[in-house]
Amino acid sequence: MALKLLINSLFRGGAEKQLAALSALLPAEDLFLLENEASQPASPAPRPLSGHTAATSSLLKTAAIPLYARRLAAAAGRGDTVLSFMERANIVNVLAARRGGHRAVICERTRPSGEFSGLRGLLMRPLISRYYPLADIIVANSEGVKSDLAENFSVPAEKIRVIHNGCDTAAIAALAAQPLPPGWEQVYRRPVVVTSGRLTAAKGHWHLLKIFRNVRNSVPGAALVLAGEGELRGYLERLAERLGLKVFSGAGEPPPDADVYFAGFRENPYPFLAKARLFAFTSLWEGFPNALVEALACGVPVMAADCAAGPREILAPASPRVTAEFPERAPYGLLMPPLSGRRLGPASPPEAGEEVWAEKMAEFLLDAPELGRCAEAGLKRAADFELARAARRWRELLGC
Repeated sequence: MALKLLINSLFRGGAEKQLAALSALLPAEDLFLLENEASQPASPAPRPLSGHTAATSSLLKTAAIPLYARRLAAAAGRGDTVLSFMERANIVNVLAARRGGHRAVICERTRPSGEFSGLRGLLMRPLISRYYPLADIIVANSEGVKSDLAENFSVPAEKIRVIHNGCDTAAIAALAAQPLPPGWEQVYRRPVVVTSGRLTAAKGHWHLLKIFRNVRNSVPGAALVLAGEGELRGYLERLAERLGLKVFSGAGEPPPDADVYFAGFRENPYPFLAKARLFAFTSLWEGFPNALVEALACGVPVMAADCAAGPREILAPASPRVTAEFPERAPYGLLMPPLSGRRLGPASPPEAGEEVWAEKMAEFLLDAPELGRCAEAGLKRAADFELARAARRWRELLGC
């Protein structure tokens, strides 16, 4: 009879951020975490099902799925609804429901075909195929994720609903209006290209660095700012240096003359977006990219890779489901051909796709009228993803 929420943790990722925001707008009685890891506020207060943390081995946490499921089944009564986000939590939810009888509503937040490869793929892909179809309702956060689940993981399409991520546009606008930290204003007097999000394989930032190397030759004074943290930061810093780019990475005031700035994790990244000339999004795969919608809400023009899920639904919602082969002027931004994902060394010549991106990025940065049009259209589009609308759709689906 009660609604309960479940997620791996409440660390800094997009799925965690979305559930934390929704938790305040849904009538949930409990919020369970598989791990004892919470770095953002949520309501009700999170209840961990284990002492595991981000430092715990992924293999151990996967092996602990039956343990999590037993503990969830003991906490969720027959007739309750448990809404879960993220793969391990989703599998735990389904297993616990078979034991205890609650209704399992699971939500997939990324495109599993892209996310799970190597050893992780060997572990998670069979689990997704086996357990997702057993859920009472499966929710995808984009049409691209829905297609991936149906086509590659044997999830019945008729059981899948689509609810896009929500975005608190008013709060983002207020935060975006705040001043930049000391020293950054001088950087932003230059033509700044910005990106934000985790520094992970999905985001393809090594392509962005190689693209930007060419752009700075065409746009005098251009700078690239990466706002975010992640496991690839060290690799990306070294790559930027080996590409001949002057790199700033660390705390304190930035120098005015670097080429690439690693701004790290920021409690408020939005001034870094709002004051940039262009937001560049080179993702290789997505579910539904929060960072892209947040950029629109900040009023910054965007150019985004037309990867398999997310960007086209945001920037060209009425277009057919095709993939851009050339730069495409979409209603709410610029869609670009997807990048290869290959990590070639700095001595390698630019790939053809990187050259196309660099040429178009330089052209875009110098086209003030087009930048203005995109910024204005993007602000209007961001309103379609207002958090209250998403919460309303969730309440309708869950019957609460």
